[in-house]
Parts: sequence; C-alpha cells; structure tokens
Amino acid sequence: MTFKASASPVRYKLPRSLSAAALLLTLGGCEDNPEPTPQPTPQTRCEGFRGKTLEEARITGAELVAASGQLPEYCKVTGTLPPSLDFEVRLPTVWNEKTVFAGGGGFDGSIPSTDVYTQKGYAAIASNGGHTGDVLDASFALDPQKLDDFAYLSTHRVLPIAKAIIQERYGKGSAKTYFEGCSNGGREALIEAQRWPEDFDGIIARAPAYNFVELLIAFNRNTRQLMKPGASLPSEKLQVLGKAVLDACDATDGVADGILSHPTACQFDPAVLQCAGAEQNDCLTAEQVASAKTIYSPTLLNGTTLYPGWPAGGEADPLGWDAWITGNGNATASAGGLFGSGLIKYFITRDPNYDPLTFDPNNWQPRINEMSALVSANNTDLGAFRTRGGKLILWHGGTDAAISLKGTAAYYEGVVQAAGGQAAADTFVEYFPAPGVNHCAGGAGADTVDLLTALENWVEKGVAPSQAGLVATKLDPQTGQSVLSRPLCKYPRYPKYKGSGDVNSADSFTCVDP
Repeated sequence: MTFKASASPVRYKLPRSLSAAALLLTLGGCEDNPEPTPQPTPQTRCEGFRGKTLEEARITGAELVAASGQLPEYCKVTGTLPPSLDFEVRLPTVWNEKTVFAGGGGFDGSIPSTDVYTQKGYAAIASNGGHTGDVLDASFALDPQKLDDFAYLSTHRVLPIAKAIIQERYGKGSAKTYFEGCSNGGREALIEAQRWPEDFDGIIARAPAYNFVELLIAFNRNTRQLMKPGASLPSEKLQVLGKAVLDACDATDGVADGILSHPTACQFDPAVLQCAGAEQNDCLTAEQVASAKTIYSPTLLNGTTLYPGWPAGGEADPLGWDAWITGNGNATASAGGLFGSGLIKYFITRDPNYDPLTFDPNNWQPRINEMSALVSANNTDLGAFRTRGGKLILWHGGTDAAISLKGTAAYYEGVVQAAGGQAAADTFVEYFPAPGVNHCAGGAGADTVDLLTALENWVEKGVAPSQAGLVATKLDPQTGQSVLSRPLCKYPRYPKYKGSGDVNSADSFTCVDP
C-alpha cells in the first residue's frame, strides 16, 4: 500500500537541514573561556542538560541514576516536543558506543522501560508516542497532530534530539543506531523502515501490528460475532477447543509436546466439537462453533480480505484467546474488544458515543482506507532501507492471540516479492516464527532470544542470523534457568523433532522445509 500523508498539516516535523551540530549550539552554547576548567564529573555532565532547549524540544529533567542491581550508573534525560511528545534518553556512564530506540505498545501513551538496553551499556531512547494516556485509550486520535505523531512521526521527531544529547554527553555520535519493538512497537519499527529508511542501521520488529487499522477492525468483527446470543466462548469451552487442536495437530512436528511447531499443517475444523444434542461441557454449540470459525477466518471488506484469520493453537492459554479475543464470555471486555472499540470510535467514526457493536466496515471503506494509509505499515517495498545497508529481523510468536502469525508471514512474503526474489531479500531481511509463544512473550514455547546481538552481527560483521543459528529458550521465572530450548528457524522452515533425544533440548530438533 502506498503511503499517503495526513490531510492535516505536519506542524512539528524537524527541518531536514537540521544537524546535530546545530542542535548542540542550542544545547551547550559556544563561549570563549581562556581559563582552564576542571574535568566535569558524570553528575555535572548530566545535570548540565537541565533547562536546555533543543529546537522545539524542552528538556524537563536530567539526573544521574546510581548503579543498582543489574543497572549501571546512567544519566536520565527527559524532554518534551509539542504538543505532547514526551521522551527519555538514558546515557550510561560506561557506554558501548551504540544506541537502541525502544518501541511502545498498544495506543502508546507512556514511555516504556529501556532497562534491558541500559544493563548492556547502550544509550537508550524511548517516547510516549506523542501523547499521555492509558495504553487502551484512543481518544488522542481526535487531535490530528497527536494522531500524526502516533501514526508515523514520533520516533523520527525524537531521534535527532536524542542524537544531539548523545553527542553532547560523549563528545561523539553512536557507531550504530538500532530500533527494537514488539506489537505496536513492531509497527513503529516497520514505519521507520518504510518511511524513514535513513534513521536506523538495523531494525527488529517483533510481532508487528503493522496492519494496525486492519487488525483492530478484525478485533471488532470477532467481538460482534462473540456478542451474538449464545455465541460467547467462556474459558471452559476454550479448554475443550485448545485440547482438540493439540490432539489433532500437535504431532505434525514429530512429537506431541504441547507446542505446534508447524501450524500451517493444522487443518482443524471446530465443527467436530459441535454438540450432538443439548449443550454439554465437552462440546460446542452451533453458535460457538460459528464463533471459532470466525476467529480462524479472514476479515473481509466489501469482499476483499482485510485481515487474515488467527492460526490454530493457544486457544486454551489464559493469556491467549481468553485475554485477547473472548474475554471469558464477554468479548467487549477483552483486550481486542477494547482496542477495536477505540479504533472505531476515535479513528474511524470520530464519534466517542458510537456503538462499536453496530459497526459495519463496508459502510466506512473510504475512511478505513484513509486511516490505513496514515497509520498502518503495509508497504512491502523496502528498497530505500536496503540500499542504505539496513538490516531487518522479523519475529512472531506462533500462538499470538493478539496479532495473527499469518499477517507477518504475508508481509514477509510481500517483502521478498518486492525485493525481486528470495536471494535479494536474504541480503537484508529474515523472519523467524517462534512456535508456541504468545504475544511478545509467554506461552508453552521458547520465548527468550537475543535478537539484538544477532542484528549487530549482521550489520557490523555481515553474518546473517540464519547463518549463525538462533536458539530460543524458556526460562524458569523463579531460577532464571533454561527449562526448554528450540532452534529458531528462518521462515518458512520449522523445527522438527529428530525422533530421539530430550524433547526439551534444541539439539533434538532440526529446521526443515514445510
């Protein structure tokens, strides 16, 4: 999809000609001082940012944070860009000379933690996406300037300010600058690759909600179905559905271990669970079967697929369908129900009193197209990002009930086609599904993997992640020790059990073609 600019003017975009040096003149001043001055301490260097102004950005705080636990000493600089784009830059006293910008989640509204990067010595950047509010609150979208920041501008506006702060603190810029985000942060990652390809050297998009508008309309479609009389799927019925899926498909990867490693091979039909007579706890009514089929099936807009259905797997996980789609019998209270409602009210109809249960997307196609062009990151042509040497890693949990695994597969396939084929795409993008993993983390599968180091090795040493081999682990939350490991296979390959060996060890699996 070709990006179209917002109908409202972008009033707060930084000039293209603005350089870090120009910002530094505003930040630090330029003053002759023939007298020798003492070497500034980390504290004085940090506190010196207080009250400064960098173009439109106003520094609102600067404090030296003492080392604590795994976190080293660092300077935390906070600031704001009009109208309400708040940001934070962390500057470790001992710096590894690299920077990571962390993506947000949901409708944004707050600055996410960057502890994981601070621990490793990176300068770390994060923002609230352009507004302050709850992650489920979409009311900001009624303000066109805040909407533009959320849609595609916030990261691009903050980055040059953060780079100037880094330059001032260390006397030099970062050797490399990376972006990592999951969910809406994954959408923000792909917005950068598509619309601002010069911003980052490498990008990690985990479970990207790249087709953001389309996804939330699919949430609304699911909610409308589940709220029909007798059509809800309470938790106990999800247990029945989840067990039936595993019974039918778990062994397609060579071992029945509670993890679907090859979901595309699962052709499960929920109709096999339909009650023969009166409703029982171990079967689904006809209305409930229709609800399950709806969730598995694509969402259509005037006959054309708008969003792919959700794959089989993870139905019985309490942090899966129950949390994101069905709401234990009240779909309007599920996360997906609430996100879909927010989109309908504040992005599409722009009517806070609109009833999302009456929404018919077919009647709103022009507005849906307009919002998709502004907010969604559907463009598969990453030619400019590729030309500048950028590298992109895609990752998605196999039992993600928030964002369909099928969507990321479709996007990756589109990137391959736009690049001119697999060989060309392999030079700058790789995609790794994570079997049995929920939204961003959790689930039965191995959900922990260091993609940032893999990205660095690709950008800085030319070693692609699939060449080096990636192994994901599942950690015991009490001890932090690995209890499960699996190879992460480059799409479309999947990990298949070798037929012998410890089923909890990655060594017992090999990546195979479907």
